[in-house]
Amino acid sequence: MRNNILNAIYLKLKNIGDIKDVYKYNKGYFSAFPVAVILGSENEKIRESVKTIKKVYKFKIQIFQEVNEKARGQVDGENLLVNLSDTIDDVFDNDDTLGGICDDVQVSSSFVWEDRELLMRVLEIEITCIKLKQLI
Repeated sequence: MRNNILNAIYLKLKNIGDIKDVYKYNKGYFSAFPVAVILGSENEKIRESVKTIKKVYKFKIQIFQEVNEKARGQVDGENLLVNLSDTIDDVFDNDDTLGGICDDVQVSSSFVWEDRELLMRVLEIEITCIKLKQLI
């Protein structure tokens, strides 16, 4: 299940033209921006009833954008990520089951700063996939 969700998220992000590259793992150096990194998943099982188990998978995504003045700059970098966050919301709103893999998909996001090889603004996204499993 995790691999199917990971691949579906990867393809959704890869098809967003403004994202230069997408990685299924944390990478140290980037050659183009913005770039998306899909981090590992969390999983939780909740017994909804005697016959139903609710499985919740949470994937964290970080989208990095450099904001150094010699590159894109802070204002342009910030605007790009704000617009990208709206685009990502729309992409997952338009397919809220990831092609039938999940019963429901929810998206939440926040903005943070990170100082890697460059000063970067980071859009952090959490994709939550809910799958109901019916027991016999």
